[in-house]
Amino acid sequence: MRKFMTLIAATSVALSSAMAAYAQDQNPLPKASDVLVRYGDDIEGWTVYANQTRGDCLIVRQDGPSAVQMGVTANQEVGYLGVFTKEDIGLQNGKTSDIFVSIDGQLFKGVATSTSGELKGGYSGGYILTNDPKFKRAVAKRYKMTVFPETKGAFVVDLKGTYKAMAMGRKCLTQ
Repeated sequence: MRKFMTLIAATSVALSSAMAAYAQDQNPLPKASDVLVRYGDDIEGWTVYANQTRGDCLIVRQDGPSAVQMGVTANQEVGYLGVFTKEDIGLQNGKTSDIFVSIDGQLFKGVATSTSGELKGGYSGGYILTNDPKFKRAVAKRYKMTVFPETKGAFVVDLKGTYKAMAMGRKCLTQ
């Protein structure tokens, strides 16, 4: 049993290190120069895009001053959740920090890489890399996410329709 627990701990550390290395080397968010094409019809406020430059897909929802973007890394091994706002939340570009997300009262922690000043529409925010099935399930099945960056702002994101949009995003990836 002890060897099994050691193996789990080592795997967890290796996976966390791999995600951290990916975060430092590559930003999973589409670049402004990427060619994004709508895929299908909007689903309950979510738009699915096929990124023709990178060959992946993502889902996007804008809700007032905030926006959410979800997809997978280019190798499709790790998912990402990007959360952005037009509000000044004091982020510095490229800085990594802990970010806490509450989904219907269930708290998740991740490391966010901040992006500010280079996004279209004046958005600032960050992205979380994850392969946690509990997090994925919560995002897909719940309705409200509150983002608490370690800055002066917090904002709420409507998750209505996420399950259907994620299903269409997976379909987009297969084509």
